[in-house]
Amino acid sequence: MQAGDLTFLVALAEARTFSAAARRLDTSHTTVARKLRLLERYFGTRLAERVGDGVVLTQAGEEALKSADRIAEELASLERRVAGRDSSLSGRISLTSVDILVWRYMPLLSQFRSRFPDIELAVSTETEVLSLSRRDAEVALRLTNSPEGYLFGHEIGRFNFAVFGHRELTSDGRPLDALPWLEYSSRDCRERSAEWKKRHVPKAVSSCYLPTPLMMLAAVRSGMGVGALPVEIAAQEPDLACLVPEPCFSLGVWLLAPEELRQTARVRALFDFLRSGDSEHVPSLDLTATGV
Repeated sequence: MQAGDLTFLVALAEARTFSAAARRLDTSHTTVARKLRLLERYFGTRLAERVGDGVVLTQAGEEALKSADRIAEELASLERRVAGRDSSLSGRISLTSVDILVWRYMPLLSQFRSRFPDIELAVSTETEVLSLSRRDAEVALRLTNSPEGYLFGHEIGRFNFAVFGHRELTSDGRPLDALPWLEYSSRDCRERSAEWKKRHVPKAVSSCYLPTPLMMLAAVRSGMGVGALPVEIAAQEPDLACLVPEPCFSLGVWLLAPEELRQTARVRALFDFLRSGDSEHVPSLDLTATGV
């Protein structure tokens, strides 16, 4: 058995079906099933069993999964430690974030690429940003008040969220709790927005759930409903009205990386560049030109 064989068990545990695990590993359904059979033959016991349409790990499978996770983390840690010794201003940086932060900071990222043309920047946007501990990405730009303690980073900005709605939707004088409400489906924004609504508009009914502030902005602009948006962005929109003057909640913009990459030249260059970036060079969003 090779350490890499355990990735099939990890994928199966996370995906819960052979087909979904195969898609995650970019392989075939039969390959995943065959690898599982080989692992079970090697260990001499069942590692997974079918339950309905899905697959769940047995107790032995759970034990193997714990070891697989430890092996994966050790390999990722080794890779980060080795990569952290790189002193050249070249190579690749994988940056994970949510869409509104990439959009907000794209002018600075563009300037960074012009300043350091030998550094390749790979940007991914997910509803939930990728893990840095498993080396899914090297640097994260996150909207949070509680960054992981094992990561190195700085707060480079802050978003203050307030309730906004399209002026046409809110011009009839209806009370806040009678308006159609939009809610977040992602954790940090959802928890804080729901807590504020419970205290201030307990009778409000949410009619739609959206994953990111950028999608929320597009929905509010379309008149779909009212919702919490970053004041720093929504206040620039002439068709939107701020319905509650006090912010509902506030989230920091954090730039984060594993501690092992702290002294890597290309990562340090990105940190220094974004930390020193003038906020005047971070414009408000113009969604009209993009069709959002």
